[in-house]
Amino acid sequence: MAGNEEFKTQKQAIAWADLKESKQRNRVLYAQVIGIETKEIGNNREEVLKLDYEGFEGYLPKTLIDDYEFKGLQSFVGSMLEFVVNYVDMEAHIFGADRTKALEVLASKFWRNAKEGKSYEAFVRGVDPYNVYVLVEGVPAKMYRDDFSYTFFENLQEVVSIGDILEVQLTEIEKPSDSNKEGRISVSKKALETDPWDFISHYKEKGTYLGLIQKVHMDHGLFIDLPHGIRVRTNFPPNTDHRLLQEGEKVNLKIQSIDTNKREIKGIVITPRQGAYQAKRTRTRGIYNGR
Repeated sequence: MAGNEEFKTQKQAIAWADLKESKQRNRVLYAQVIGIETKEIGNNREEVLKLDYEGFEGYLPKTLIDDYEFKGLQSFVGSMLEFVVNYVDMEAHIFGADRTKALEVLASKFWRNAKEGKSYEAFVRGVDPYNVYVLVEGVPAKMYRDDFSYTFFENLQEVVSIGDILEVQLTEIEKPSDSNKEGRISVSKKALETDPWDFISHYKEKGTYLGLIQKVHMDHGLFIDLPHGIRVRTNFPPNTDHRLLQEGEKVNLKIQSIDTNKREIKGIVITPRQGAYQAKRTRTRGIYNGR
């Protein structure tokens, strides 16, 4: 593109005007991360996220992404990130971005309008086995595993990644004050889900139902999901070939008792396919031995 700002389309002209306005007035914009590069910034070489804003390329230095300590940037590729422009190259039509400033602007607006019970989009900035660390309109929050879902996940890193967008409910607000200048919020993804125990009337004691093995744990037994998302933990059935009991396999679960106060179901797994499995093994072994 020429430096005289003659653009091929009106859309390009509007987009470039947006970028200049962002630099002048700290207007928050959103761009997609399309790559990772290393760039000379001042006297240093620094990793940057390459951004695409309506066809214009920009760069976001790693140090201006967030004050969270990221182990790597790969998870950001493909994400949409908020930013404020801090530099424009009028000749090359390239811009520099600052996300930390954008988060400050968003947080200021958030505190003016935040309400408990309201739903927000949360950006995942970090995750460990027990917690998800998110940003809600620029404000950080730590979401515990118990607030993530009615479904139990032993390791949240298996289901959540940096850059994911989660819909959450604001469950607690402590606005900035003299004693806590940054403020604090609590959020829950679980609060927006339907409680599986709303469907417990669909199941009866002594009844047998089709379930799906979600987790096999040698110490704790089987974790089985019934329809409607109700999860049951059972011991391994006695005298059963454990090769029948693999994650993703369907089994029959006979319910022994239902305790609605403790939200607990006790049951046993019935594996009617075991005989067929053993017969198949015998036939296979017979063919292999040439019998």
